[in-house]
Amino acid sequence: MPKIERIKKRHLLKKREQKLELERLENDVGSSIGLGSDVQLESGILDDGSRILLLNGDIVFFESEGRFFPTLNALLTGIIHIPKVTVDMGAVKFVVNGADIMRPGITQVDDEVKANGIVSVVDERHGKPLAVGISSFSAADLRAASSGKVVRSVHHINDELWDFSKQ
Repeated sequence: MPKIERIKKRHLLKKREQKLELERLENDVGSSIGLGSDVQLESGILDDGSRILLLNGDIVFFESEGRFFPTLNALLTGIIHIPKVTVDMGAVKFVVNGADIMRPGITQVDDEVKANGIVSVVDERHGKPLAVGISSFSAADLRAASSGKVVRSVHHINDELWDFSKQ
């Protein structure tokens, strides 16, 4: 999780750079990105050296561990759709505080979930994204598991990226 104190370097991407960056993102995330050709993305670098992509001043993608991840803001605005893991309401308070997702708290798994793939964690009542994480298992293996950590949380409500988007 990148530490956000300020965005050191920030510049608009040229059309060619933007196209290449979006292709790279689609490969990293494994899902298509719903941005029109008239949209202008910005690239930025945080104090810790990690890269981010901004749209209209909001961080929509961030780099962590050499991979790009969508922010919750990108999921909420419909810029990108990724496979979902649904958790019961008892797990929500833990997920929004950054806890990894344990198998007993999961009620539903999308068929598109892949091992080491990026997933969104949503609550069962409202279906709103609570966190973005990396699944340890494929959908079938996840359903077959009965205990243990199955999704590692990378970004969640109330973390620094979330707070930055609320400024």
